[in-house]
Amino acid sequence: MLTLEIAKIPPEGLELDSPLDPREVHVVGEAQFELLSGGRFKGRAERSDDNSLHVRGRVDAIVHLDCGRCLEPFDLPISQELELFYLPHRPGVEEAEDEVELPDREMVVTYYQGERLDLGEALREQLFLALPLARACRLDCKGLCPVCGVNRNTAACACESRAKGDVRLVGLAALLDKRPAKGRH
Repeated sequence: MLTLEIAKIPPEGLELDSPLDPREVHVVGEAQFELLSGGRFKGRAERSDDNSLHVRGRVDAIVHLDCGRCLEPFDLPISQELELFYLPHRPGVEEAEDEVELPDREMVVTYYQGERLDLGEALREQLFLALPLARACRLDCKGLCPVCGVNRNTAACACESRAKGDVRLVGLAALLDKRPAKGRH
């Protein structure tokens, strides 16, 4: 379970081992990817005397995406280290004024309210951060033909032999061909 009851975290810390349920990670109906079953979060939560929390662990999941080149679906394994630091929210105290001594490693610092802490939102953010900007099913994905739309990974098309250079620049090439050549009068 990804919801921690803060008062129940013992002084020696609490070991965490939870399956990643799309409802608990807040990704049900997410348009960019689908979280497949079998993912886990394993980690440890520690509470200090001032009720600050330190959560560290590892997220291992598989997400289902569509390739940005050929539009075919594919599965992407994600394995991400996670280190979070939570402070209790104190009404009337500016968060920017709080001074917190952190270890040498940089950590994500956020605030919590109430008696429970939902780790699902932090795990959701980690999944988004782990997604590649250019989503390709494989490094050598050839994508779709810009002329006829065929998936170049599964079939060949005659469009490549008809096009000279980059198809997107054909109009510019036509304009350049109409220019008078330098040195000719």
